[in-house]
Amino acid sequence: MAEKMKALTKKQLETLKNKLMEERDSLVFNEEKGAELDLALLNGGDDVEQSITDYNNSHQLRFRNREVFYAKKIEKALKKFDSNEFGLCTDCGCWIKFERLLARPTAEMCIICKEESERDESSSFIGRQSKSLGKVLDLTGMLA
Repeated sequence: MAEKMKALTKKQLETLKNKLMEERDSLVFNEEKGAELDLALLNGGDDVEQSITDYNNSHQLRFRNREVFYAKKIEKALKKFDSNEFGLCTDCGCWIKFERLLARPTAEMCIICKEESERDESSSFIGRQSKSLGKVLDLTGMLA
């Protein structure tokens, strides 16, 4: 049985908000830094050089997309401070433990709800959620 959690203190909220802002500022592809994606273009060269360039470009795109997705999660978490919803589990409405938020400040569920969600997700083939895109995958067409 889950124990009733207390609301986060002002000091804990301040610590978590600062952590989120530091993480946002440390992103490589931060819009405010003006960091742009620098994809290499290879004119000429052999197939091996072209393959290496393509490989490096695909990794840069992948890392950038992951950072953009994480930046959106950070902004969503920061907006929750304004509405006094930061630290509340979106599933059960209870407070998320400070230690969990310190480890993962963008967490939206308490550990109990998150573990239950992951168990449900792993046991269901249809309706799995993409971890990187945050979208429900429709795998029903693959069954036919």
